[in-house]
Formats: sequence, structure tokens, C-alpha cells
Amino acid sequence: MHILFTRPEIDSVYSAKKFIQLGHQVSVFPILNIVKKKTIDINFTNYNSVVFTSSNAALCLDQNIQSNVRCFCVGEATAVQAKQKGFNNIITAGGNYLQLKETILNIADKNDGKFLYIRGEDIAHNLEEDLKASGYRIDSVINYTTSLNPDFDQKTLTILKDQSIDLIFIYSNRSAAHLSKLIFNNDLESKCSSVQLRSLSENVFFPLKKIKWKNVKMFSAGNEQFSLD
Repeated sequence: MHILFTRPEIDSVYSAKKFIQLGHQVSVFPILNIVKKKTIDINFTNYNSVVFTSSNAALCLDQNIQSNVRCFCVGEATAVQAKQKGFNNIITAGGNYLQLKETILNIADKNDGKFLYIRGEDIAHNLEEDLKASGYRIDSVINYTTSLNPDFDQKTLTILKDQSIDLIFIYSNRSAAHLSKLIFNNDLESKCSSVQLRSLSENVFFPLKKIKWKNVKMFSAGNEQFSLD
């Protein structure tokens, strides 16, 4: 099967490696590009725990940390980036937001100290609000934003036109809306009848409903391999 991943490059490359090991052909076209935001240096001694809901937040951290502060990561790709930044005490969730939140609630005492949530500007879930609602103290730092890729690169355009893509994974409503725009701008909607779509949720899928896909299924982040059947 030829699979197209559409997340920012660092996430897509990590997922691609897993699927290549399973014997699939993989291509990557990041619909969103990551843009670092300038932030002040963080004093991690002020915090009991740090949370990353994306590998890009860890990647865009401009400090090299040598700290045993507890670090919660949404999944393995994020944990790899956090470790490279110098975090030593890493707790890794199963790959999606709900699993991360459940891990924090099960492990962390709300009276232990303050959390620091390092994140992107656009988020699907607001961890800060969710943890505050459960009685935790938490600060947020935004260290990256995203920009839309203006068009398909030539390689991606060619494989879509040739109908050599079997399946596409889409992860956010913003990405889905832009993917839909690029498909119509390039007159590719008829080509999608042979493509399976895997969407993170019904809400994410909504901007792509005008396109007639071969089939559409929802999947759970971190468990993409179980959505191929």
C-alpha cells in the first residue's frame, strides 16, 4: 500500500518509518510548516512537571535542558525530541491527547507543584483549561506557530495525478480544509475516488466531505496501523 502522511515533517517521518517497516510505501507532504516563535529562557526549577502535546513543541525549544524535571510527552516521537533536548525523567503516553491527559491525572498529584505546558499556537485540545478544571496549577508557553504550504510539491502532485496513492492520513481541521483547497485547485477531486482517507475525527473530516473518497475511516493518533483494514 502507498500511504501519504500530511503532518509536519518531524511527525510524518516518524510515522513513515513504522509503516515502511510494515512493508508499505510511504510519501510525505506536510500541509503545515512549523515556524518557531521567539521566547524567553524558561527557568525549569519553577516547575514540577513539563508537558509536550507535540514533538514540534520540543523541537522548537531553544534551550538545552539538563534537568530531572518530570516531562510528560504525548507519544514516542515527542519523547525522542524531549530526550534530545536534555530531559531525563520522561513519561510517555500512548500517542493521543486523551491518553496523555489520563496519564497525567493518574500519575501527578495536583498539589505536587506547578506544570508548564509548552505548545503551538493552534491546538485541537486545551490542556491548560482541562488541567485547571481538575485543580492543577499550570502555565503555558507558545514556542511555535504554523504556516500553510501553498501548493503540493511536484512529487506529491505527480503521484496524486497518477493515482498511485492508496491512502491518506489527515490530522487536523485546518489541514483538512487546506488539503481540500489544494485538491480542487489542482483538479484532483476525480482522482480521489481510488484513495482511502483516514481522519482523526468527524470534525477533522468535515472540510473533505465534498470529495468522493474510496472509503473514509476514523483513527486514533498513535494507532494508525490499526486503521488500514
